[in-house]
Amino acid sequence: MFNHMHYVYTVYEEKSFTKAAQKLYVSQPALSGAIKKLEIELGYPIFDRGGKEVTPTELGMKYIKAVQEILVIQKNLECEVDDLINLRKGSILLGGTTFIVSNLLPEVLKKFGKKYPEIEMQILVEQSTVLREKLESGLLDLAIDNALTHDPDYEYILLFKEHILIGVPKENEVNERYREYQIPAEVIKSGRCDYDALPKLPISALRDEKFILLKSGNKMRQMSHNIFVESHISPKICFEFDQLMTSISFAKSGLGACFLTDTIIKYVEPCEEITLYQPDTGFCDRELYLMYKKNKYLSTACRELMITRD
Repeated sequence: MFNHMHYVYTVYEEKSFTKAAQKLYVSQPALSGAIKKLEIELGYPIFDRGGKEVTPTELGMKYIKAVQEILVIQKNLECEVDDLINLRKGSILLGGTTFIVSNLLPEVLKKFGKKYPEIEMQILVEQSTVLREKLESGLLDLAIDNALTHDPDYEYILLFKEHILIGVPKENEVNERYREYQIPAEVIKSGRCDYDALPKLPISALRDEKFILLKSGNKMRQMSHNIFVESHISPKICFEFDQLMTSISFAKSGLGACFLTDTIIKYVEPCEEITLYQPDTGFCDRELYLMYKKNKYLSTACRELMITRD
């Protein structure tokens, strides 16, 4: 019954036979034939092929959940065997958002790879909601992300804190009125920025400005929503994007204000084209964590990576 479970699970993940076949390096007819044979054995279809995307049927979802449990058991056993025979081998599946993976992970993984060259690193780049789903199912070993709330079923290791800022295009006339609230990028880049001692701009000052926000499902979008609700403001949203760096690029082009973090200013993005403000809100700080599920077996490789993060 589970001879072709990897085929079924890949189709489920990709929502497409064509994309799944490419990922599995098999022909689409071979993939379709294998799943069709399984459906005949079960006596019921696994997938509904009638829509734009391939979706699991009710029975298909039960099968997929069983596959997830099998994969978790398989992964845990592999980790335990590796540890028992004192091998520093195996693989780690680490997840993070695009910004974290692109800008914060390379140096850590470079250092880890030199120390443990035989450990295979697999990186999953997804939105926060997908990362949590993968952690919950046990198919993701570790994830790096912000956590607005703490789930008692998870372990959270604090990596560092970020501070939320607002970037307004330099050419915007609102900057003339609020010079005393502006924060130079050089002060933030120094790493010695005392935000408590710096001025905070009331959000009401930007009530009439256009905002570039991230799409729903992103932690920064949730924080910006909290800030607007706290200030009793219904923002004028001109653009919505999946990636924070895209929002910043549009703000730098003068198309609207955006939320960003001091981490970006410190390590990634020169921001000469935007003026920075600290919003007057209780939602300015957010924390970045390394997270994993408590009941998941953590291999020696994972534990070594957790040490290497420093």
